[in-house]
Amino acid sequence: MFASGSMEKVKKNEIVFQENRFEAFEYFQLEGVSHRYNLDEDMQALTTGIYQGETVITPHFARTTNGQSIFTLQALMDSVYLKIPAGLFREISDQNQQIRMFGRAVIEKEFIRSLNFEILFRAFNAKDRLIWFRTKYSSLENLIPHTIIASFLGITPVSFSRLRNDLARK
Repeated sequence: MFASGSMEKVKKNEIVFQENRFEAFEYFQLEGVSHRYNLDEDMQALTTGIYQGETVITPHFARTTNGQSIFTLQALMDSVYLKIPAGLFREISDQNQQIRMFGRAVIEKEFIRSLNFEILFRAFNAKDRLIWFRTKYSSLENLIPHTIIASFLGITPVSFSRLRNDLARK
């Protein structure tokens, strides 16, 4: 069914796709860990999402403007992706109710994730966000760079280190 798709093996720290570059694919992460980020005015990466294990990367229509990606996706460890042309996936979903329902479920999940993340940042302090991270991504804290986790949680690496030490003492 996805004859035009391809399996992409991506090495740790390699870019899967880049912000402000043309991007016309749907991505399904089959294994590994990756993060999405944008560069700030100082060219520092601001992590806005982490993908772990088997998952769907934010759908094409929601992560592109005029065909260009609105964020960069980088593998944080060796990862494998199924890469399908977005137009082909759209055609298939138009013709197949199960694929269409799958796509709708992915969109709903992404929307809920986004709302929950917004609530997390508005209602929780940095310590509670770290506790949430440890619950949601229990195996990642010692596997991916702490600078990425700190960025994801909206704190500095120094604050992240202090919070880790504070929580370790309790």
